Amino acid sequence: MARAALLLACAALLALGLGLPPGAVPAAHATSGYAQAEVIVHGHAIRVDVADTEAKQTLGLGGRRHLAPDRGMLFPYADHGRRAFWMKDMFIPIDMIWLDNDTVVHIEHDVPPPAPGTDDSALPIYQPETPANFVLELAAGRSRSLGLRVGDQVAFRFDVH
Repeated sequence: MARAALLLACAALLALGLGLPPGAVPAAHATSGYAQAEVIVHGHAIRVDVADTEAKQTLGLGGRRHLAPDRGMLFPYADHGRRAFWMKDMFIPIDMIWLDNDTVVHIEHDVPPPAPGTDDSALPIYQPETPANFVLELAAGRSRSLGLRVGDQVAFRFDVH
């Protein structure tokens, strides 16, 4: 049943191209300016800011100085593609997890922030071979502490207030 609900949510995401079904998530979280959701990984709920606009996706977690183990950021996309990420303006190390709907297809563990003063042209690009329509960013080490592996299933809860 949960898988069917996820697939329906993903279908709505793809059909609307907006990142979230209408009315499923509050327009903005009062303290962060981001819609909120939960990603359920091996029974653990991780509260995520949803980067559901191009501007939010471009900024990502850039500029943040802390990310709690039970927090993260979710990047939903209306189509499947080989999503490339970098660590521009990042101050904290993170784990990057690429998802094909509800299935983990790639994980980059413990991605370090760039050294101060690093030119954007020198930043590494992280991109899997496998297309994805979601990317999840967590605090560095969190994917390992959860036992997350390629092929694992996650669930989404978009009706979080």
